[in-house]
Amino acid sequence: MHVRVVRRLVAVLSLVLAVTVCAAGAAAGAGAAPRHPLTAAGGRAPTHDPVLLVHGFDGSGASWHTMVARLRAAGYRADEIDAMSYASTISNVAVAHRIAGEVTRLLARTGARRVDVVSHSMGAISSRYYLEDLGGAAHVDAWVSLAGVNRGTIWAYGCYAIAPCREMVPTSSLLAKLNTRFPPAGTTRYGVWWSPCDDAVVPRVYAELPGATNTETACLGHSAITSDPTVLSQVLRFLAGPSRPA
Repeated sequence: MHVRVVRRLVAVLSLVLAVTVCAAGAAAGAGAAPRHPLTAAGGRAPTHDPVLLVHGFDGSGASWHTMVARLRAAGYRADEIDAMSYASTISNVAVAHRIAGEVTRLLARTGARRVDVVSHSMGAISSRYYLEDLGGAAHVDAWVSLAGVNRGTIWAYGCYAIAPCREMVPTSSLLAKLNTRFPPAGTTRYGVWWSPCDDAVVPRVYAELPGATNTETACLGHSAITSDPTVLSQVLRFLAGPSRPA
C-alpha cells in the first residue's frame, strides 16, 4: 500500500512539472519578438536587401532576365526581386510615384527595412526622383545606374513630343533640378556604370553622375551593359557593400 501511494505521488509531481514547463515556454514565446519572415523559414537573417529593377525607355520588366538570373544564383529569393514594368509614354514623375508603390509592396512582402534599386537608361531619372523628391532615400540602401540618362542625351530630341523624352534632353528642367542638389542628404550609396561605346547616351559621359561612384565599363552597347558578366559581378559586389551609418 505504501509503494502505491509513493508511485501516485511521483506521477502527480511529474504531471505538475510538465504543465509548468509548457506554460513557461508558451509565455516566453508570447513575449519574444517575432522573427524576421525571412529567418523563420531559413533559420538565418537575410544577408542582402531585396532589389527593385527599373527598366529604361521602351523596355519592360522582362529586360532584366539576365540580372534576375544572376541575383537568384547569388542567393536572392524570387520574392526579393521585383522587375517592374511601366509605359514609356508617361512622365518620369509619374513613374517615380509607381516606384514608391513598388517599394512599399516589396518591403511589406519581405519584411525588410530597406531595398536596393538598380536602374537602366531612363529608369535612372524616375528612380532618382523617387529618392530625392518622394522620400525614397529613407528606404533605399544602394542605388545603381546602368547606362543611365543622368545628365541627358541628345538622342531624346528625336522623340521630344512625349513627356519622358523632353525630360531626357540635356536642357531638361527635371534633370537640372535633380543634378543641382545631388547627392542628396541621407545614407544611400550611389553607383554608376557607363560605357564609352554607348550610342544612346550622347555625349556618352553624360551617363556619369558627379557625386556618385562612377565606373567606366568595356566597350558595351546601351542594352548590353545590363547583361555583361563583369558589370553584373561588380554590381552585385556594390549591393553587398556595407551600408552607410545613419
